[in-house]
Amino acid sequence: MENFPCHTCPTRSLSPFRHLEGDEVELLCAHKRYGSFKKGDVILEEGSNPRGVFCVQSGRIKLVHSNANGKEHIVRFASEGDLIGYRALIAGEPLAVAAIAMDKSEACFVPAHILLGFLEHSGPFSLELLRQSCHELSESSRIISSLAQKSVRERTAEVFLMLLARFGTDTEGCLALDLKRSEWAELIGTATESLIRLMAELEEFGYIERHGKRFKIINKPALAKMASLND
Repeated sequence: MENFPCHTCPTRSLSPFRHLEGDEVELLCAHKRYGSFKKGDVILEEGSNPRGVFCVQSGRIKLVHSNANGKEHIVRFASEGDLIGYRALIAGEPLAVAAIAMDKSEACFVPAHILLGFLEHSGPFSLELLRQSCHELSESSRIISSLAQKSVRERTAEVFLMLLARFGTDTEGCLALDLKRSEWAELIGTATESLIRLMAELEEFGYIERHGKRFKIINKPALAKMASLND
């Protein structure tokens, strides 16, 4: 993706910035800074004080929280049109998660004073950001509840369905997201050894198929039943 001016950027239609008009768009364009990131690059560092936010233009980014022992847990993902870092910025708090590029990614940095100005003067923009925040909090609450109340088998099935809904499939019908075993384990909240056994079990049941490092969901209703999502 090119470094488009904001008023012609195709990703703006997916972000809260689509609610800006006229001079606001020009102000955004004058102050945003385009950045390109390689796989593994840290875009935002956990514990740092945000100086602004990033609007994702392309690629996939994982938001990761580390506990006191240094063990990482994937909280959620960000992709085209998503804003990252805005909740900590608005709250005036350090970042609770790190943002790490999972593949070649592009994002535009918007300085804090510009974003806060839009929040103060643009009602539609503020409302959209509030809606996005509520959705993310609901998603995080569901993940925490799943980790606390569901078995590893149930969580594994639920993660497959969550990734399907979030990222869809590629041209071969596989999940359009490549995860390392360690990332699957972080997301599900289990040890890598347990994950390997569960993946083999799901393949044996005919619920999924492995294609190299990618997975194809074969029996979505069976996964939903295993994840206890039919209640």
